[in-house]
Amino acid sequence: MAGRQRSGGQTGKAAAIARLLHEECAHLLQLYSKRESLPSFAAPGGQLVTLPPLGAQLSPVEKLCFMHAALSECLRLLNEAIKREDAEFPPEEDEYRTQRATVKDRLGHLLLTTERLLMDSKKCAAGVAEVPDVVDNGSFALKKWILQMLQDLVHWSSQTSETLKSLLMETEKAQGRTRRAANRHKGRLRK
Repeated sequence: MAGRQRSGGQTGKAAAIARLLHEECAHLLQLYSKRESLPSFAAPGGQLVTLPPLGAQLSPVEKLCFMHAALSECLRLLNEAIKREDAEFPPEEDEYRTQRATVKDRLGHLLLTTERLLMDSKKCAAGVAEVPDVVDNGSFALKKWILQMLQDLVHWSSQTSETLKSLLMETEKAQGRTRRAANRHKGRLRK
């Protein structure tokens, strides 16, 4: 029972981090869109990070495994975007760059937290579009790619938040059943 309680606590913590990350990613996208005068709605060309269709038959833990894989790829792409953006454009400290660092740190923290929840699970993989050689396509192509990457971050952080919320509800239901069964057992022992 202690293991289950700890798992519920870890799941709750991960769910809270995921909710916060999603809000921070949406704010980062808004800051970037405003800064670069680009629309914040989905760019043509689809997502950079993709997953196989996640059917209803998958458990929340199995879905979380795929969300973890998607977010891992998002972190890799974010690191690449930061490197390219800082090389292409003069780094100046502003709200966007501060928010970008916050998102990077929070995403890393969420990945560590969800990894602990998935210790006994199989590994899942996400598909990733090839990172374009933006040198050939100019700075506007880089800006569009960064926009698309940020949209992916918003999408996958939202999906992860929902998955963790489902997992938390499932864990709380299981803990409630365990407590009720333990209370019934105590009641029988007293008689």
